[in-house]
Amino acid sequence: MAAEPVMVALAGVSVGGLLGVLLGLYAGRRAARRAGLPPQAAAGAKPSLPEPKTGERLEMALEATGAAVWDADLLAGTCWWTDTFPRMLGYRNRPPMPPDFWERRLHPDDRDRVLAHIASHLAGETSSYAYSYRLRHEGGGWVWIAAKGRAFRDDTGRAVRYAGIMTDITEARRQEERLRASEERLLKIMEAAPIAVNVTTRDGRWLFCNAQSARLLGRERTALMRTPVADLYAEPDDRAALISRFDREGPFRNAEIRFRRPDGVVVWVLSSWNSIELDGESALLTWLYDITDRKAAESAMVQAREEAEQALAELREAQESLIQAETMASLGQLVAGVAHEINTPIGIGLTAASHIGEQAQILRQRFAGNTLRKSEFLEFLDGLGESSRLLMANIDRAASLVQSFKQVAVDQSSGDRRVFELGGYIRELLFSLRPRLKRTGLRVAVECDDELAMDSFPGALGQVLTNLVINAIVHAYGDGDRGGDRGGEAAAGTIRITAQPDGAERVRIDFIDDGAGIAPEHLSKVFDPFFTTKRGQGGSGLGLHIVFNTVTGPLGGTVSVQSWPGQGTRFTMLLPREAPAMQPAAAVEAALT
Repeated sequence: MAAEPVMVALAGVSVGGLLGVLLGLYAGRRAARRAGLPPQAAAGAKPSLPEPKTGERLEMALEATGAAVWDADLLAGTCWWTDTFPRMLGYRNRPPMPPDFWERRLHPDDRDRVLAHIASHLAGETSSYAYSYRLRHEGGGWVWIAAKGRAFRDDTGRAVRYAGIMTDITEARRQEERLRASEERLLKIMEAAPIAVNVTTRDGRWLFCNAQSARLLGRERTALMRTPVADLYAEPDDRAALISRFDREGPFRNAEIRFRRPDGVVVWVLSSWNSIELDGESALLTWLYDITDRKAAESAMVQAREEAEQALAELREAQESLIQAETMASLGQLVAGVAHEINTPIGIGLTAASHIGEQAQILRQRFAGNTLRKSEFLEFLDGLGESSRLLMANIDRAASLVQSFKQVAVDQSSGDRRVFELGGYIRELLFSLRPRLKRTGLRVAVECDDELAMDSFPGALGQVLTNLVINAIVHAYGDGDRGGDRGGEAAAGTIRITAQPDGAERVRIDFIDDGAGIAPEHLSKVFDPFFTTKRGQGGSGLGLHIVFNTVTGPLGGTVSVQSWPGQGTRFTMLLPREAPAMQPAAAVEAALT
């Protein structure tokens, strides 16, 4: 080794007077063996010291730890190493070790640093030293060495001896490198993570935050690390509540919390908590996942749902009004038809009564003037009898119309439940619809057992049959365009209404026309609200919808439809003889379902 030799020792081993004595004893023992001299003479030690025992112990310690010891005589320019040093470098046997043996194996990148460190210590600038460096291994590659030692000086302070211990720390350095690389990878992962990762103390100091935290909270990282954690929450008490929850439950996940950015924008996050120890300090580890967009979407969805529910309520209200208007319109048509029909018998009755009055006045005048003849009196009596007959017949006809209309109108407007004979009620209903049917020339045939009775809502059933008749007139027969009762011409078509028992508990009513039929693509939609093929021609699209809701609602039955284009349509209703106990208004409730 050179005049200022360098050897390496592992940090943690103190090199002082005892080390010098041990090294001296060990070196003297080895030299005495080579020269054949007693160890005491070679080392110049006193005979009372147990040199062999101490040297053997030192050699055993070096062999057990794999450490190596060097002792350099700075005045003689020589250096001695233990046998463990060449083995540390990969030698099986001790090789020739000239003075520059150590320096020639020093890594180029470590050379200047290590030599300067040694020179500083030998110059008296430091009391001891410890450093690490790399030496070339005999098999290739490099061995990391940790060295610790010190110089021994004479009375003038000059360094005369230089000793220390070296330890192979290659594996430890590799582990450190792997740990450092692992930490770097973990740091890169956390920096690239889309989730904010934070480490804070319980009192609100920052220990770590990643880039996503700064982006999420709208601050530069340095500014964020200076901000007390509690000041970031939209609600100041939220953090205290979370800490209390963590103390009660331990680690938890996905607590919905709001933070406020410097510009006032509120950020919603899912906050998950755990504990961690960082640099020997107990801390809180939190993850923050941004759910602001989700919360905004939820808020928009809630608002949209509320608006939709409001619109639905308004639509249902409007539909109920339309259905009520449609019902009243049907009743209005019935009133108009009956009024027109009643006008004829009343007019004839008025004419007969007027004629009787006129003839009675003439008879009185002739009687007063003594000009009344027997033949005139008999003629008056004949006319009086004929007029009375006409008057009675037309008054009876008007009374029948009024009675029929009254029963149908009361049933449809009141919705009361009662027991009624089905066949007679259908005929009364059709009698009230005769004015509407008369203009079309349609013939209506009713087939029903006169003893078939029902305990139900006749008004609801009347509304259903009225809508089916009007629907047939408008859609099946084009509102009578195919012909009519014109001077004895044949009827434009025939509607058949059949009612018969369907078991002991139900009644089957078929409404059959031989009109135009329904197109197959429209058949599945006929009961939908507002569906009509007469849009803009007076069709509301509610007639059959009312039929469906009324049959399935207060009447408690089912309704189906079959149609054959160009041949006609059949509506089949299966109704319980005893209607379920429910309010008639329920017929409207399912309007949009």
